[in-house]
Amino acid sequence: MNVALRPEASPDLVYAAAYFNHISDGWGDHFVNTIEVDLADLRDEAGIHAMHYGLPCKFAKVFPFAIYYRVETESAIVYAILSCRMSPDADRSILEHVCSP
Repeated sequence: MNVALRPEASPDLVYAAAYFNHISDGWGDHFVNTIEVDLADLRDEAGIHAMHYGLPCKFAKVFPFAIYYRVETESAIVYAILSCRMSPDADRSILEHVCSP
């Protein structure tokens, strides 16, 4: 299965990488690399995850982040990659925004 990021999901990676680089030089690259592994794993795992806020949700293995996606035809479309440390209301609001037509 293919994995594709919607345009709304890309800034999630950029902002998180910048945050981690601010904490310690090189952590941002490590964050991106580990999320890329999680996205590659999604090729084989798409559709097996529990639903959160109306979307399947894969939790990242290394960092406390959640990957929200939908399976559409032969692809897993990633809608958001969000920190698990945000409030549930913030997650819900972001997902409602990125999933609206």
